[in-house]
Amino acid sequence: MNISKLFFVSFVFLFKNVWAEVFTSMADVHNLIHTEGRILNILELLIEAEKEKIAAIENYIQQFTDVYELPGADVERLVSHPVNAFLLVKHLSADWENLKRFLLYDMGAAAVRDIEKERSALRFPEEEDIKGAAEGFVRLQRTYKITTEDFASGKIPNWNVTQVPPMSALDCYLIGHRLAQEGVHDYAANWLEISLRKFDEEKEEMPKIRKVDIVDWLQYAYYHGGNPVRALELTEVVRELDPDFPTLESNFKFYSDLIAELDVATAQKMRDQSRPPPSVQYDGHYEALCRGEGKLAPRVVPHLKCYFETHNNPYLLLQPAKFEVAYVDPDIYFVHDVITDNQMQMIKEAAMVSLQRATVVKAGTNETEYAKIRISKSAFLGEHVHPVIPEVNRRIGHVTNFDMNQAEQLQVANYGIGGFYDAHYDFFRNPNDINTKHIEKHLGDRIATLLIYMTDVEAGGATTFPVLNVTLFPQKGSASFWFNLNRDGRGDVRTLHAGCPVLSGNKWVSNKWIREIGQHDRRPCDLVQDSLSRQVPGVVWPDMEPAKEQMER
Repeated sequence: MNISKLFFVSFVFLFKNVWAEVFTSMADVHNLIHTEGRILNILELLIEAEKEKIAAIENYIQQFTDVYELPGADVERLVSHPVNAFLLVKHLSADWENLKRFLLYDMGAAAVRDIEKERSALRFPEEEDIKGAAEGFVRLQRTYKITTEDFASGKIPNWNVTQVPPMSALDCYLIGHRLAQEGVHDYAANWLEISLRKFDEEKEEMPKIRKVDIVDWLQYAYYHGGNPVRALELTEVVRELDPDFPTLESNFKFYSDLIAELDVATAQKMRDQSRPPPSVQYDGHYEALCRGEGKLAPRVVPHLKCYFETHNNPYLLLQPAKFEVAYVDPDIYFVHDVITDNQMQMIKEAAMVSLQRATVVKAGTNETEYAKIRISKSAFLGEHVHPVIPEVNRRIGHVTNFDMNQAEQLQVANYGIGGFYDAHYDFFRNPNDINTKHIEKHLGDRIATLLIYMTDVEAGGATTFPVLNVTLFPQKGSASFWFNLNRDGRGDVRTLHAGCPVLSGNKWVSNKWIREIGQHDRRPCDLVQDSLSRQVPGVVWPDMEPAKEQMER
């Protein structure tokens, strides 16, 4: 076999400064599926060359084929499940490291050299992706009320496919370990308890993780969760498993001293705490809206309707835009059939080559930065990138009745494992924030937003407006549309909105931020916050305080 033709897709399980995280984009995870198919062919060649390594390599192959190569398996849908997405990332990181130990003998060294060449040209999961996946899991659990037990078993709402293998002791350990390091100790303890139970159930001859490591991190999670009594009990288990464990004696003395200072009642309460411990419940307004549990104010409901709109534009006379009123004052619309399937596919293909970790604008500047409030990958597409972009821009101009010469480039975004965008404003001129963001004078502020949904999302991924109790679920080809500014030019804080975590599915969106300069003939200014002609009788402005609270979360 010509080893120079042998290449693998792999990634070293080390902590690096990586910005192209796979976890932020499900599109990257999907790409790994196609790459993994090529890996399997190469592994078959390697089996022929090194017969003594067949057992280890076949086990690696089976982990993939058990899920993705069953008859009739819908690969794209399977990988959209967060557990499958995590297992794929883990398969190509931690599992690869185990296999690599076998490959580094003889021909394995040559294989690794070819691997590194391939790794330099493609996006591969890293340690940061395990961290991102763990944080995404907790975000999904908190938002959609999913127990750790159900999640580890692959059971999530609105998912009826059975081709989701239960997570192993190692899988649960990796999640719990990362959460403990990130300070999410209640969920860390839950994941590590399940890892410990699965370790005993699996009874592997050559386990991929030591039981003592699971117990050690479990005691760490219990201590930081406020229960040194439980931590001391687990330290005793560490002693039984490995009397020479490095931190054993120091932990034992530390916890013993702490417990000596507790009163009897407090110590007993800690002993009686359930295992695993109860997780902090996040049952707030935002989470309820993401689950579709919000209710519109009764005074608004009578004014909701659907209608055809032409804006007196000849391009819309034969095929008017289909508007659905989702809220009044401020006006929020759901516009149906904005762009076609072919256009959406071409936009996604054009964006794939330049997707980067999404950023947010820093307060008081025109600079951007990475932030945990936004987990996705995005790309801005100018009209020179692909012929479909100017075509779509014209369509957006017709539908919104705004001048697209005064608009930002089309932004395309793809969301990853638990991907979301926390509550935020699209406008810069914030009346509640003295550190208002920089506004280019020749463009002005963002007067309106059109957000196009380019995929259907099986579960989660809704757009919510917390102040207004509005939830809009993605529908492929349709868009949400709203005005960010009042008619006096100030930001409308009622348009605070968020992108809910994607629970199941692949969420692609594209949005157009329309600037205010040059739009005065399309949406005239006024000296009051909003034109009285647009006020709906009986509809009052919501309290502004919820918006402030959401931004301070």
